Amino acid sequence: MPSQQDIERFTLAFHREAVARLHAHDELREQALRVIDRWEAGGMSASSRAYRDEWRSLLRGSVAQLERVVCSESEHAATLRSMSPLGFLLTPEERLRIRREAMAA
Repeated sequence: MPSQQDIERFTLAFHREAVARLHAHDELREQALRVIDRWEAGGMSASSRAYRDEWRSLLRGSVAQLERVVCSESEHAATLRSMSPLGFLLTPEERLRIRREAMAA
C-alpha cells in the first residue's frame, strides 16, 4: 500500500506534467474550468467551494502562476492537487508511468 509520501510524490509529478500541457496548449484551461462546472452541477459540497474558486482563479490567470501555486511542496498546494480538475490531461498510461516512478523514489 502506498504511503502518504508516495501519494504526494505522485500527485506532484502528475501536476508538473499536467501544467506542462497547459503551457503547451492554453485552450485546455477552458476544459479544466468546465470540469469544475460539472462538479458543481453534480452537487459538490459547499465546504470545498473555496478550493474550486481558487482553481478557477488560477486557471483564468497565467499558467506560470498556476504552476507556482499548485506545484509547490506546501500543504496548501497538496490540498489543491487533491481537488484538481486536471485529471483529464494525462492518459491512463502516463498516470501509471508517473505512479510507478513515484513509488520507486
